[in-house]
Amino acid sequence: MNFPIKQVHLDFHTSPDIKGIGSKFNKEQFQAALKEAKLESITVFAKCHHGLSYYPTEIGKMHPGLSFDLTGAEIEACHEIGVRAPVYITAGWSEWDSSMHPEWVSRNKKGEMNCTTSRKDSFIQGENDYMDHCSWVNLCLNDGSYCEYIYKITEEVCKRYKDLDGLFYDICFIDGACYCDECVKGMKEMGLDPQNEADARFYYIEKHKSFMFKCGEILHKYHPEATIFFNSGGADMDKPQYFPYESHFEMEDLPTVWGGYDKMPIRAKFFKETKKPYIGMTGKFHTNWGEFGGFKDKDALKFEITYMAMCGAGCSVGDHVHPDCEMEWETYKKIGYAYSYLDKIAPYCYSGESTANLGIVLGDNGEANEGLSCILLENQIDYDVIFDNNFDKYNTVVMPTGVKLSDEGADKLKAYINNGGKLLFMGNSLVRDNEFIIDIGADYIGKSEYDWDYITTDLKPEAELPDAPMLCYFPAENIKLTDGEVLASILLPYFNRTKLHYCGHQNTPHNKEGEIRPSIVKKGNVIYMAHSMSGLYKKYGSIYYKRYVMAALGLLYTERAFCVEGLLSQGRAMMNKQKENNRYCLNLLYGIPVKRGMCEIIEDMPDIYNVKITLNIEEEVKNVYLGVSKEKLEFSKKEGKTEFVLPKLHCHESIVIEY
Repeated sequence: MNFPIKQVHLDFHTSPDIKGIGSKFNKEQFQAALKEAKLESITVFAKCHHGLSYYPTEIGKMHPGLSFDLTGAEIEACHEIGVRAPVYITAGWSEWDSSMHPEWVSRNKKGEMNCTTSRKDSFIQGENDYMDHCSWVNLCLNDGSYCEYIYKITEEVCKRYKDLDGLFYDICFIDGACYCDECVKGMKEMGLDPQNEADARFYYIEKHKSFMFKCGEILHKYHPEATIFFNSGGADMDKPQYFPYESHFEMEDLPTVWGGYDKMPIRAKFFKETKKPYIGMTGKFHTNWGEFGGFKDKDALKFEITYMAMCGAGCSVGDHVHPDCEMEWETYKKIGYAYSYLDKIAPYCYSGESTANLGIVLGDNGEANEGLSCILLENQIDYDVIFDNNFDKYNTVVMPTGVKLSDEGADKLKAYINNGGKLLFMGNSLVRDNEFIIDIGADYIGKSEYDWDYITTDLKPEAELPDAPMLCYFPAENIKLTDGEVLASILLPYFNRTKLHYCGHQNTPHNKEGEIRPSIVKKGNVIYMAHSMSGLYKKYGSIYYKRYVMAALGLLYTERAFCVEGLLSQGRAMMNKQKENNRYCLNLLYGIPVKRGMCEIIEDMPDIYNVKITLNIEEEVKNVYLGVSKEKLEFSKKEGKTEFVLPKLHCHESIVIEY
């Protein structure tokens, strides 16, 4: 199947207190909205978080305000115009089921219901007090009696709709363990100790895998080619145990309120390496899922869609239809505006191979991982995420803190370095049994005994680093120099800040007469940074943390596939090689997310002028032009490299380099 890149996820969580469900559903109006948005796929609902079904069901409870098969009507309307319609089934949240079957509810060790934070608060409120956003009780998906109910609903949907495109299960991995009666009994039967967190976690994972397998088995019994996805953790980089059961990945994100615009790229680059289809999922909402009447500016939506495409991800925009099911034209005009642009740039984004010759290895610290991604992208350095210790295809490898390698991985890394590969790593990475697993010119001593420290350096002046000790808000690892070269040093505070010993409002100053420790050490083609500098950058945002990383990286990484000058820190640049078309495609993006109230939004799209591009490629360039407008750009050769200038960039350009 050619996986669709223009999708909508059509939420329909609808209270049983509302009547006239689907009363304004009109096939022609529904189809017109999908055509306006230029959709290839739209996810429609069979069962929502209220626990209600939108088709005549013999297993669950049909919405009391619905008088016809809404799910079937939407599927039929979609298929008439060549649009896919995978079907949504809620799993982990189902209000009607949790109230009718309290034995199905997930429980903590104390026997209390597992639920969202806002739902916990609601239990101490009166019936007429405000119900906070996203207030639901968690149900147990550990392949027990509630799952048997989900399996029956799955089979009912599969048998009812003869041309089912796929299933989307929601809220699947929201707790780390469950201690309901069924789970406690099941753990004991497997010889596990319910009071042991590791045992409970093991049981949770194994039973969730069983749940996923059985859902897929039922679906593919009736619809062998249908897609299947398990959301709320199914596209988390730290849950690879669930990946085999997904046909594709949907990276749920709302950048306005869910971590901003830096969250998606590293996830996209990660899931690209799984070799399965992957899509980004944003929303038309200003804030959060389920928001009626909230809108994102059409150019912000275009920016988000373009960013996804640059990262090779298909696109999905979240919407929530009104209970009467009349499609909101304003929403689908905005989506159509963004997807019309996607049609123009898709040929330059969705095929070919990445030209990135810098690879990163992800650690167990998500903040440090994302911080590293930000540092690279803000300097227009494209990168790949390294899978299976495949270091050899990269000129340089970078590791944030928290990277652990197997014996096989360590051997591959040592061979890579011995063969001339370059490595920059940080913090507690590559430490095993209190020793570095490679020779870096220093010994690992352990965690610092200080709550923060200061860094100072003699690195080249053009790095624009402070000519004074700079505060690091969490401390470096403690190392002892052997035969490495010190590029930066650590100055320690007089003492930790405590109630007995403190100085001023915030942090103790550095002791000029005290011990000096190494911070950045270089030996051969390896550089080690004792601070988790990318983690510091992500959490505190100091441009100097970014400059420290770039100054160190610049000593190793000297052969980029392309260099971009003048795009500023909010500019993004990625290039792929399309061998079948004898061309490279360089995509440049510029927008300025800003914090407004609780949301990060994009409003201004200033023009950027005279962006200089230098290509370091083997092929003889024959032609350079803009992909959308076909305008040709003059280019020249200098010292074996191809140079040209983009006169003006507004939001995005695809530049085609033919050879």
